[in-house]
Amino acid sequence: MESEHSTSFTLPIRHYVAVLALVTFGLVATHLGLNWYNYQIEEVPWLLLQLFELDEENNLPTWFSGFLLLNNAVVLVLAAGQATQHRVQWLILAAGFLLLSIDEIAGLHETFHTAIDSNWTIYAAILVAVVALSFIPFLIALPRRIAIWFVFAGGVYLSGALLVEWLSRDMDEETLAYSIAVATEEGLEMIGALVFFALNLQRLKGLNPTITIEFD
Repeated sequence: MESEHSTSFTLPIRHYVAVLALVTFGLVATHLGLNWYNYQIEEVPWLLLQLFELDEENNLPTWFSGFLLLNNAVVLVLAAGQATQHRVQWLILAAGFLLLSIDEIAGLHETFHTAIDSNWTIYAAILVAVVALSFIPFLIALPRRIAIWFVFAGGVYLSGALLVEWLSRDMDEETLAYSIAVATEEGLEMIGALVFFALNLQRLKGLNPTITIEFD
């Protein structure tokens, strides 16, 4: 008779978040370094530039951004499972981050932008305002410290995704200034998502938690 086995994999959450933070800052620094060299010294090989270009699709930063957003979706599903109230709101947040993860890879908002005459950030800002107002009771129900950090993380993410994107809409894309704007935009998005992810992990598991995954 075949015996039953279970394999567990344990990862300290602080280490995991630290690795994600190092990758985030590493990708932003690499983008800035390559573009500075490209515009100030000599042209960088196109394939190398594209591999780390934060404003392009189908490369390392795009994959990592999608992965980071997917991490948020997973931890929010876990939060919904442990919630005693506002479970629907936790699930809505999880669905939102899943959609953001898909958009990061598939470029849904770029497709939407090509179908309209005005900038897509205007419509996104209206949607965000409506959702934010509907989530006020959810935020009030959270511990004040957590609610403040949630608003902070969301503000950081949205300032990159919407504000910097809108401010840089008319910039010349073939300049170092535009590359810096892109680094600011994408960096703020990743930092906001990372802070939100870390907050939810700490909220679920405590100050010195571990992730344990068991395979039966």
